[in-house]
Amino acid sequence: MAFGVKKDTASAEVKSIEASLKQVEDSKKRMVYQLGELFYESNKDNEGIDEVYKEKVDTIKKLEYNSKVWNNRKLKTQGLRMCDNCGNTLPYDSSFCNKCGYKLQPVSEELVII
Repeated sequence: MAFGVKKDTASAEVKSIEASLKQVEDSKKRMVYQLGELFYESNKDNEGIDEVYKEKVDTIKKLEYNSKVWNNRKLKTQGLRMCDNCGNTLPYDSSFCNKCGYKLQPVSEELVII
């Protein structure tokens, strides 16, 4: 019987350690993700960025652009568009934003090849 109790205790301890390990690994992943976001935001317009990062930064910029195009297409089906300056949703045929006064440009509908 003593062996079974020791095994149960060890099993519980292993589960506790595994839970702690998962928590640490998840925290690390979140921190790496946040670091990547900060790096990208700080360097997305930096033409002098190291070549190691440039391709990834350029790909993310293209993905952001394509996301905007898809969102524009979705809004267009609803007769709407978004202000490029403040993000306000407007009727599709608007020339100016009724929130910030920004002169609206033609809506982008061409996707970028990645």
